Amino acid sequence: MIQEQTLAFLKNLQLNNSKQWLDDNKTAYQNAKNDILNLATKLIASTSDFDTSIKPYLDPKKCITRLHRDLRFTKGLV
Repeated sequence: MIQEQTLAFLKNLQLNNSKQWLDDNKTAYQNAKNDILNLATKLIASTSDFDTSIKPYLDPKKCITRLHRDLRFTKGLV
């Protein structure tokens, strides 16, 4: 389950979407990132209980989008 602090961080990020705000809230960002990674890890483990083919191929870190990554010019994603 996602923690309340993570949801609050995401809401505040939406309202303050700037590099300066993110730099000022780096600890909250790291906590939210870890929370989402933990959730992704648990979802992969739970899903692999009935679909054993996914666990060897899914890395939780690669299942979430980086906050600073600009995907607009990536081939095949648009």
